[in-house]
Amino acid sequence: MMDTSRKNNSQFGIYFLAFALALFIRLLRLGELPLGDVEAAWAMRALDVSRGLNPVLGVQPAYVNLTGLAFFLFQASNFTARLVPALFGAFLCLLPFKFRDILGSKPAFVMAFLLALDPGFLATSRLAGSPILAVTTFLLAWSAWRSRNYPVAGVWVGIALLSGPSLWAGLLGLVLASGLQRVLPVSNEDEDYAADGDQVSIELANPGRAIPDGKTWMSLVAYALGSYVLVGSLFLLVSGGLGSGLAAIPAYFSSWFAPINENLTSIPVTQLLLALLGYESPLLAVGVVALVRGIIVRDGRVMRLGLWLITALVLTFANPSRQVMDLIWVLIPMIGLAAVEISHHLSSAEEGTWETYGMAIFTSSILIFMMLNFAAIALVPMDPAALQLRWWILVGSLALLIISIAMVGFGWSPSIALQGSAWGTLIVLFVLMLSAATASGGLRTYRTFELWPQGTFPGQVSTLVDQMNDLSRWHEGVNTVLDVTIAGVDSPALLWALRDWHPAVLPDVNLSGSAPSVVIASDQFSSTEIESTYRGQDLSWRVTPLWTQGLLTDWLKWSLMHEFPTRDEKIILWVRSDVFIDAQNGK
Repeated sequence: MMDTSRKNNSQFGIYFLAFALALFIRLLRLGELPLGDVEAAWAMRALDVSRGLNPVLGVQPAYVNLTGLAFFLFQASNFTARLVPALFGAFLCLLPFKFRDILGSKPAFVMAFLLALDPGFLATSRLAGSPILAVTTFLLAWSAWRSRNYPVAGVWVGIALLSGPSLWAGLLGLVLASGLQRVLPVSNEDEDYAADGDQVSIELANPGRAIPDGKTWMSLVAYALGSYVLVGSLFLLVSGGLGSGLAAIPAYFSSWFAPINENLTSIPVTQLLLALLGYESPLLAVGVVALVRGIIVRDGRVMRLGLWLITALVLTFANPSRQVMDLIWVLIPMIGLAAVEISHHLSSAEEGTWETYGMAIFTSSILIFMMLNFAAIALVPMDPAALQLRWWILVGSLALLIISIAMVGFGWSPSIALQGSAWGTLIVLFVLMLSAATASGGLRTYRTFELWPQGTFPGQVSTLVDQMNDLSRWHEGVNTVLDVTIAGVDSPALLWALRDWHPAVLPDVNLSGSAPSVVIASDQFSSTEIESTYRGQDLSWRVTPLWTQGLLTDWLKWSLMHEFPTRDEKIILWVRSDVFIDAQNGK
């Protein structure tokens, strides 16, 4: 018993390393990028909560209230606006430990680190108001249920019900996958895949055999109701959260007929597919191989994950209000499949260790050469003849690799050929996954345009705030004291950027005889009166990537550099002439 306990503790230490890695990269430069309109809309609700107001919480009261609490305890900033999703995204990496009996010990280890580094989960964990809370709280509730810790399961169920419409998308996919599992020829037996003497109990491997009694159900419901009330009302300090949690149900199902957010339009199916391939192609390719292998050998674990993956994909692509963030429910079974396949190859060479290493180096070298050739196609302008030659070199390199693997397998050893080529391929795919993750998480040294954030990208936010602070210090000696009016600009990101200024907001540019120190208006506005009294500077505010108008060359470049043609929407910062330092000095 002592040995089992020590082994579980040592195993959990490895999961804790995955958690620490996930937490580090999620908190790294978390507040550096400014909030866009969609993120800022959620952050402004949380800011109103922290100020003791009673805002409309929307369909994600868990995020709004928990972030409002973070604002109250610390300060309102870009970092704290994204802190709650980052923490929940990091805790997701601990959950494979609770499912290792059905995944297998080694696949669970691999899955923990894949969750930490996956581009999609990294992106959604670093965005305010993302659906990561729904995924994590649901899986936490599920893991507690399987462990028969029903009070804890009830607590997480209550919070999950407050996490937004994405919860119901995930539940619907699981229900459909479970129904298909009973209809299709999929193994329904509960297999215990724990290995290496883990001694996972059969009750943990198959919790369905022990159905809770009525008293246990009442306890679970009581804890769920308690957490729902406490978090939904922020310990009875905020009204409206209880109804907002339930409003997520009709919000999701109505999304099949109209967008959940009228400020967002659904994206084309092609854009959703490009997002899946652009970020997740390494794990998707490995997952497909695992699914094919699982079907051949009748692996019930793999087949059930495959059904979940297919139903999640169909629901995501079929929803008329689809957004790239909806792919988050696709990632869970896809990463599970990839973890199973990767763990299959994480073993010592069966024969010819050095020969296997050599085959892995040869395979990775050919694949790297192919990637460099693809980079030349995507980034270097060339005439049609040279471009065609580059494509033929790419195809020829792939053919050379396939022929080489076949020749090694036929003339030397099939195990050396297969295992060595698998190792080399996995190494290159891992590097590609890390590259996509640095881009999706906003960790590159230059500005990139990603498909995960909803809406437009913020432009010159820091320039606007810095200039206004300079003007305030010139005129009043301190920051954020000038009176500011936002006229005719509907932008939550602008309100968030100026949250310390408490600006007045007008629906149009009609100052009604007033003369505020600063007026922020659209660049479409022109007035002789304001131009005679104020000095203005235009700033790029909303940056919109032209995803639907991109050419093949644009997408090829984006696949490497994550740059794309954009359209800018400008605003004008109008400052009353007497505020400037030259006017004060009489120069």
